Amino acid sequence: MPVRKRASKARPDEAKAWMMFMQSGHDFFDELVDAGVVEDRHHVPRDLAEATWRRIGNDVLAYMEEFYRGYHPPERPIWAEREFGPPGQMKRRAGR
Repeated sequence: MPVRKRASKARPDEAKAWMMFMQSGHDFFDELVDAGVVEDRHHVPRDLAEATWRRIGNDVLAYMEEFYRGYHPPERPIWAEREFGPPGQMKRRAGR
């Protein structure tokens, strides 16, 4: 029996909604508000952003690569990489 490929747990437009915030640390175009993630674009909880980066950071980077195809992409590391480290990595705890 063929092995099924696991679908990403991210909602289809979730990476799109988070892309600008993960690039810059700001929701300039109300994409998170429009997606129903937050109510006020000026108050995106850092814990929520970090947990989302850990969960779908690779999807955000893949979406960015596709979004900027043929154009000059933003410099790396983007804001989320500087603030939270590589996507998918668990948070480092003190003493470890």
